[in-house]
Amino acid sequence: MRPLLRTTDRPTGLRLLGFSSVMSTALAMTAAVAHLLELPAKRRYEPALYVRLHRTLYWNFGRIAGPAESLAVLTTGALAWWRRNDPAAFSPIVAAAGCVSAAHGTFWAIVSPVNVEMVRWPLDAIPGDWTMARDRWEYGHAARACLLTGALAALVWAHVSESSDPAALEPQQQRRGDEHE
Repeated sequence: MRPLLRTTDRPTGLRLLGFSSVMSTALAMTAAVAHLLELPAKRRYEPALYVRLHRTLYWNFGRIAGPAESLAVLTTGALAWWRRNDPAAFSPIVAAAGCVSAAHGTFWAIVSPVNVEMVRWPLDAIPGDWTMARDRWEYGHAARACLLTGALAALVWAHVSESSDPAALEPQQQRRGDEHE
């Protein structure tokens, strides 16, 4: 009977990197999914209410989810590099790294410029075309929610598929010993 691969059979650095990648991606995903869930209701708000909520409701999102997302980009990329010789894990981890990076890029290219713009609007003089900025912000976050959910799913898949590969269930030393027989 083959012994199961215990997480302690992996280097501590790899375990910490994998844990950090999953947790930081999950935390970033929760903020993006929260925005997505709010989208239908917020699209019905009058301009002053929408802008007022935009200015007051999300300050903790950036303070907490922003660094988590940056960490997700770094750790998931590093995890892909570390697992580059493991075909079962590499492909989904690379997909996750791509999704996290695309979500991060979407924030800086699409969402952040709207944040900067909306802060400048006086509540009693919101531009007539304000819905263009609102929709850019809302749908930018919707895209990010999809990308980050895909990233987390790929990371979980890498873990699940790894444990279903019989070769991955054997400790490294035993596999090396079997090759010499």
